[in-house]
Amino acid sequence: MKERESKKTAVQASGMSESEKDAKKQYHPPACASLELELRDVKEDLTFQPEYLLNTKPNQIDLLITCRREKVHSVSGLAAIFRKYNIVEYKSPNDTLGIAIFHRTIAYAYLLASKDSQMRPVRDITLTFIRRRRPVKLLKELMESGYTVSNYESGIYHIRKENCMDMQIIVTSRLGQSYHWITMLTDQVELEDIERIKDDITQFTDERDLLNVEAVFNLIVQLNQDKKWVKGMTGMGALRDLFQEEFDQRDRKIEAQKEEILDLSEQLQTKEEQLQTKEEQLQTKEEQLQTQSEQFQVQNEQLKSKEQQLKSEQEKNTRLQQEIEELKHQLQELVGKIAVL
Repeated sequence: MKERESKKTAVQASGMSESEKDAKKQYHPPACASLELELRDVKEDLTFQPEYLLNTKPNQIDLLITCRREKVHSVSGLAAIFRKYNIVEYKSPNDTLGIAIFHRTIAYAYLLASKDSQMRPVRDITLTFIRRRRPVKLLKELMESGYTVSNYESGIYHIRKENCMDMQIIVTSRLGQSYHWITMLTDQVELEDIERIKDDITQFTDERDLLNVEAVFNLIVQLNQDKKWVKGMTGMGALRDLFQEEFDQRDRKIEAQKEEILDLSEQLQTKEEQLQTKEEQLQTKEEQLQTQSEQFQVQNEQLKSKEQQLKSEQEKNTRLQQEIEELKHQLQELVGKIAVL
């Protein structure tokens, strides 16, 4: 009896029924994985933290995406409003999205901001609500409350109000075909839908991307287990069975790339060795040039010394010439005196 009462109390504190908790456990990891796959073009700029604890349970965010830059620039419209901290609330197909959940998530944003005195909710935090169906009643209530609702693109609704943080509601059933992953978390998936994403799947080589694909595909198989194409399938093994030829082609491509990288590495090593030889030859030339320069300096000093000697000899010759001229003059005077006598 006490155990039932404690469970009941815990459910009341969290605001979720047991079925809602089961749905959260079932849907949220693949939902986080699908969102990470949709934004993989900017994954170096983003940090994904599923089920982020604000303090103690039940104050838990479905997914907190932290951006390393002030604003992220992704090809995906899902990240158009993203700032430094981005709270994501995902609702499974059977979950409701009403004004109470909307206000609770805003409260979570302010609770998150309370953990850092430098954080400003309106400037630094955004809210994203993801649901398969369009929450008509909620959108109507928001507009009646003074919020502006704009259709950014098919399935993405931006919600703004003065002095409020940027928010968006993503309706996965209305998203365009470029969103391959977040739209697949439904029991309406057909083999043609899987065929549509096979090019993406077979190009993945990053381990985290492959783990995210497996999480999404496991849920797809689970939700569509009554479909003929799903029977007997589980996880990535089933995925490889579906697209064995494509996976083999990808593996061959990877092997070819490895060989190409190895070949380029060998060419680079050869170039480095040639460069080293050139550098050694250049160093030898520089040493020879230095030696020649030193020899030239010595020769130049010798030449200067000889020039000094020559100049000194010329000066001596000039003085001697002057003395001779003086003696000639004295001799002429003496001859003239003798002639007078």
